[in-house]
Amino acid sequence: MSTDIGLVTTDYQVGNRRWMRDVIGETPNVTLDIALFTQGNANEVQTVTITGGPTGGTFTLTYAGQTTAGIAYNAAASAVQSALVALSNIGTGDVTVTGSSGGPYTVTFSGALGNQNVAQMTASGASLTGGTTPGVSVATSTSGAAGHYPNGFIPSGTAIGRVTATGLFGPYDNSASDGRETFYGLTFADVTAVRANGSIATYVGTGAFVRGGVNQSKLPFQSGPGSVDANAKTDVPTIRYEA
Repeated sequence: MSTDIGLVTTDYQVGNRRWMRDVIGETPNVTLDIALFTQGNANEVQTVTITGGPTGGTFTLTYAGQTTAGIAYNAAASAVQSALVALSNIGTGDVTVTGSSGGPYTVTFSGALGNQNVAQMTASGASLTGGTTPGVSVATSTSGAAGHYPNGFIPSGTAIGRVTATGLFGPYDNSASDGRETFYGLTFADVTAVRANGSIATYVGTGAFVRGGVNQSKLPFQSGPGSVDANAKTDVPTIRYEA
């Protein structure tokens, strides 16, 4: 069978609940639709493209408020990578740049910036010269994400929302339009998504934490679907968040 809708109650299934400061009242039963949760992690990939055929000058890239020094219009990918790693908010091993000299450049975030949705870089080509209206642009080709159960378990403390059409629950996502954009609560216990034989469950029951105190910095997801944002805090005011 690939379906288990029984409430998880045994101690060894409760998992790491360091995020929970206190709980007030009972936790309601919910049924998770495992198909709505992503299994694997994904590193964010952004593409930097120089247009207009410049013959000289430099461009810059800005990540989360930090801007690189000027990068030559025909720079090798390794030079672009070095310029990014020189930023105070990108460390060695946090980004890899590939591509031909002059681009397009493929920028893959990894290390401390891997497996999460990072800020999209912006670019300035104001110092590029020659060609026809030269410029530079950045696009996200793969959005980064932390997989919900790469180890076989959806962890305790995952933010969830209810799908209007089915009444089942998936990861809370403020950008969704199926009902999951309204935060319901946090998974109270670890949820087994992958069985011992390797099969993936269809529906799994658990409890939902809907009132009490939470240490937000210890929740398993800090960004993307399954994480708590400002809108989620408004949706369920009975949960108190602390640092």
